[in-house]
Amino acid sequence: MKKLIVSDIDGTLIRSDHKISSRTKTAIEGYIEKGHPFAIATGRMHAAGLIVTQQLDYDGYLISCNGAVVKHLKTGEIIHAVPLSPDDIRVVLKYCRENDVYFHLYDNDVIYAVEEKYLAKRYAELIPTLPEAYRFEVRIMDEEALDAVIETTPIYKIGLNSEDLPMFEQLKATLRSLGRFETCQSIATSFDVNAKGVNKASGIEALRAHYQIPVEDVIAFGDNENDMDMIAYAGVGVAMGNAVESVKAIADRVAPTNDEDGLVVMLEALMKD
Repeated sequence: MKKLIVSDIDGTLIRSDHKISSRTKTAIEGYIEKGHPFAIATGRMHAAGLIVTQQLDYDGYLISCNGAVVKHLKTGEIIHAVPLSPDDIRVVLKYCRENDVYFHLYDNDVIYAVEEKYLAKRYAELIPTLPEAYRFEVRIMDEEALDAVIETTPIYKIGLNSEDLPMFEQLKATLRSLGRFETCQSIATSFDVNAKGVNKASGIEALRAHYQIPVEDVIAFGDNENDMDMIAYAGVGVAMGNAVESVKAIADRVAPTNDEDGLVVMLEALMKD
């Protein structure tokens, strides 16, 4: 029976040293050769997610921006795309400006910001070190230029950052209460905002339907808050041994850690079942 295998990147597919082990790479390539589709599901935008394919280059789809986009790595075919509306983006940015919260916007290939801070700064420093084929853009612009981008460019995710944690938690609760957004958080000083209904599970649903694979034959691996929806959705949802407790609590199985090749250990067990 064909399985759809889906993995998060950080804390799941890659080890703490940011490498994919040779065991993991060989095993995944073997399952692909046997006809089991594989996909990465990440909070990163598509172009940033491509970085990991330097280590694991496969002919298939990448689920990016927390499930907002499903795009083929080779052909560029997009089978699923759910951007935020311009009005919703402006609502989020209004709250950010009122609370002095840093923000940046993502399309598939570009990060847009009015300040080079936090992730925009880290990526701006990283990009020159990447091979040419894996580089993307960070564009710093004024508010007027950013407003033009919002009107003309599909924006799939907004990243927010603040060191004022009590205010930041309240802001997240406020945005959730509006009923217009999905939010997810992996560290205390940062959270993401997507359109309502967008999460990694919605991205996997689009891919599962494309491959015509029943949901019970989907295996999903993750470790953090933005993986919870896909782990709950999948036929078999697997939390890594290093996952946060909330992810482990809803998972069907708990694998060894990412540094112990937990993804492969669990796949070997599941494929025998």
